[in-house]
Amino acid sequence: MTTRWLYRLTAGFGLIGFVSYCFAYGVRPALGFALGSFGSLGNLALFDWLAHGIIPGKSTRKPWRAGAFATRYLLLFLIGYAAIKALNINPLPVVLGLLTSTVAALVWSVAGLLGTRSGTRRAH
Repeated sequence: MTTRWLYRLTAGFGLIGFVSYCFAYGVRPALGFALGSFGSLGNLALFDWLAHGIIPGKSTRKPWRAGAFATRYLLLFLIGYAAIKALNINPLPVVLGLLTSTVAALVWSVAGLLGTRSGTRRAH
């Protein structure tokens, strides 16, 4: 399974969460979840980009990327805070939206383990 699947799973869980929140609690909390999910997807993409930038031997060293690892959490916090204040909503949907990449990573890992165990895993 490629990293592209992780992005697709994250977007899929974000969409499922948005629709679920829309039906259960209304549009504003659903928008909060969507913003949190979008932040989660952005964090995942930023993590992937930063991680590939500091791998030894792959590219020229850019020390600012190592510092950006910690800075991305501040950015996530600011995105969540701005979403909560702008929409005037409960922070729970935004926080749950921020966890979509975590859920996607867990599902992706379990699927990879099950694929390896059953012998159906393919390298891409």
